[in-house]
Amino acid sequence: MLPASAAAQDTARTGLPPVDTTGAQSRVERSVGVLRPGDALKIAVWREKELTGEYLIDARGLVQIPGLGDIIVAGLTPMEVKERLSEQLVRRGIVSPEISVQPVIRVSVLGEVENPGLLSVEPGTNLIHLITLAGGPTERANMKSVRVIRAGRRYEVDLQSALSGSSAGRVVLFSNDVVFLDRRRGLTRENLSFGMNLLTAVLSIVSVVTVLQNR
Repeated sequence: MLPASAAAQDTARTGLPPVDTTGAQSRVERSVGVLRPGDALKIAVWREKELTGEYLIDARGLVQIPGLGDIIVAGLTPMEVKERLSEQLVRRGIVSPEISVQPVIRVSVLGEVENPGLLSVEPGTNLIHLITLAGGPTERANMKSVRVIRAGRRYEVDLQSALSGSSAGRVVLFSNDVVFLDRRRGLTRENLSFGMNLLTAVLSIVSVVTVLQNR
């Protein structure tokens, strides 16, 4: 856990709020935060299979559930959504409906990770956890400058510093965030191998030309 001053410094540097600095309580609070467009809801209704499924919250803050229509859920907590859905089910004639609502966030991770793509993860998932779920960084990844794009703004996060205790890796992600791991510049194993192969090819060509000229 970082001291408050260190956490504040990380916030000022990245523009993204570092989290996971107050232990289990903060994780609980994030888990029951309000829903946003781009989130998804895993809804299960006992004995109502046609209503059970995963539903995306659209840009208007609505979910479209067959038989229940469009329901506004953005800005509500999962518990409030559960209550609203229960009311809709009762109006439909279902007595004492048993329903569960599990929020899911959807984040894209691209660039130098083993399995890039769109990931559906639990609320409260942080940057380090997300990259781990994507298979981890490749050996070419530049961990000192990981980009997080949120609402059209780009932030740079030094994940290399997380290895020495920085809170940088504990930035919590939201739906529609894009995480990009760029390729490390300068001399890398891949660049060195390519350079050696290129040099070998050039020397081979020079040798052939020399032999032909001496005939």
